Amino acid sequence: MDADNQAGKAQYDKSFIDIAYLFGVYLGDGCCPKSRGYMFRIVSADKDVIEKTRTIVNQLINRNISIKEIMPNKTKLYDFRVYDKKLFEMLTSQTNRKSKIPEFVINSDKKIKSEFIAGLMDTDGYISTGTNRFGWQRFSLGFINSGKWTDQFIILLRDTGIKVGKKTLKKKYRSIKEKDCYQININLRSFVENSLYFKCQRKQELLEKYKVNVKYQSY
Repeated sequence: MDADNQAGKAQYDKSFIDIAYLFGVYLGDGCCPKSRGYMFRIVSADKDVIEKTRTIVNQLINRNISIKEIMPNKTKLYDFRVYDKKLFEMLTSQTNRKSKIPEFVINSDKKIKSEFIAGLMDTDGYISTGTNRFGWQRFSLGFINSGKWTDQFIILLRDTGIKVGKKTLKKKYRSIKEKDCYQININLRSFVENSLYFKCQRKQELLEKYKVNVKYQSY
């Protein structure tokens, strides 16, 4: 392969990697409201996740949309929104309006799947730590979402080599009219051994801490 072809392949791969992450973020905390024209929006307390999303979107649509800070309930959040018909149609059509995982992710190689998983875990995934009754530090990893595609995500994780527990229905705290929200527990050791990761620094730092303390874990 000559230099031009190598450069072209690298750019192609980078583009699909970024798009895979964007779809993960979209299915997690992102939205494309029907009543707001061709808008894509995501709000998060994690500024680095919003900045990465902003960079990907701006490169895709060749614009320079900025991030806004908002303070609902005295909590600082970062809000990124953009109006673009092609972006809107790409996100909504390939996910059938957030009801399925895009086919290109399901049929892709591990790197693309890993970036998609990172996008979902950066938004709706969690990693937490505590102390067990013996005084040892314990870590837990999981995911919570109401999406119709949750079963697809479980299959995708298992196809990537990740051990996943049962899907459980979360209790409704605010109203019985809330959407059914499901939680899945993810085996941390298999997550690490298969080179999965977060792009969210806050969560990745805990993952790195787990790697140091892995000798205290039981599986």
